[in-house]
Amino acid sequence: MILKSPAKINLFLNITKKRSDNYHDIETYFQLISLYDQISLELISGSQIVFNTNIESLCNNNNLCVKAAELLRSQLDNKLECNVAIKLSKNIPVGGGLGGGSSNAASVLLGLNQLWDCKLSVSELSKLAVKLGSDVPVFIDGFSSYAEGTGCILTRHKYEKKYFLVVFPGFHVSSEYMYSKYKIKDCIKRINLDNMHQNIGFNSFEDLLCVEHPEIKDLLGILRKDGNGSVSGSGSCLFSMFDDEISATNASKNIPSNCQTYIVHSLI
Repeated sequence: MILKSPAKINLFLNITKKRSDNYHDIETYFQLISLYDQISLELISGSQIVFNTNIESLCNNNNLCVKAAELLRSQLDNKLECNVAIKLSKNIPVGGGLGGGSSNAASVLLGLNQLWDCKLSVSELSKLAVKLGSDVPVFIDGFSSYAEGTGCILTRHKYEKKYFLVVFPGFHVSSEYMYSKYKIKDCIKRINLDNMHQNIGFNSFEDLLCVEHPEIKDLLGILRKDGNGSVSGSGSCLFSMFDDEISATNASKNIPSNCQTYIVHSLI
């Protein structure tokens, strides 16, 4: 079984409070985009989950693909009969705020639900997905959505079709680190489906990211000089939004050569 595992960008990200469990409540819009990893799932004999990938640093049992497979297998009665070889071909930047790891985990859950004939509903898979990460349920659902709570309370909402220039500056940013450093401001704005259009591009992490990584500040300046520029998630990737592919391609010519660029479009 071959699966395409899409990335997401946050059209906006508003952190509203720190919770008693040390997680944060947010308001965001998860826009799925046409940037994909590829995952191969193959049933094997034996009693193990075998994993390999083209990114050496991800070749370990802490990878979310392995955790997703182990979590699903733990729910089953016939555990010893549920074995799989997982091959991940990584294209989405790691640590870029594009949700690649979360998408991979969701793809493994969805794929193995079929291969192992688990017969779990999307709702049941989503409840498992939360245990792997707050971004995982939106990929289980498979629709771009407005999200609240820790990012798991989803409202499907189709935004107009857009093209995006996505820029990866070449370094990773830890979400855990960014949330630990972020200080909730006294004056909190609220972003919902009624006012989201006026808040596209807002990201609570932007100021902190620009202090921690001056390269991000410089890239935002380049993107905003002739258009718009925003940070996705907790970074490090940035994006600009366009009505057509040609405009996105032209804007990419202004990006320094040490950065990776991707021209993509919105998915459902």
